[in-house]
Amino acid sequence: MEIYLDISRLCIETAAQKKYESLIRQYFKAKTLDKEKNILEKQINALKYFLEKADFSKLRNFCSNAGSIEIMAVLIVPRQIEDMHVCLNNKTFSVEAFQLLGDKG
Repeated sequence: MEIYLDISRLCIETAAQKKYESLIRQYFKAKTLDKEKNILEKQINALKYFLEKADFSKLRNFCSNAGSIEIMAVLIVPRQIEDMHVCLNNKTFSVEAFQLLGDKG
């Protein structure tokens, strides 16, 4: 599963928080189908984990030192949520350890 965060006007932490809040509102809308709720639950849990575990100071520092303005951050959530990583400026980082995993550039 991938979760896209628009960071063109917000820092990554604020963008994740806003996405989390938006998904919670969607989840509780009366017309949301059970299948949609299941997908939303997975996204909500992933964002909650990201907000609790990510080192946002290091993420913001990386974004400001990257030299270009990144518009989107992508949270990549495999089956094991602990293996979640974030892609910024074509570089992939472990969420918990903030270690560079790959460079697509």
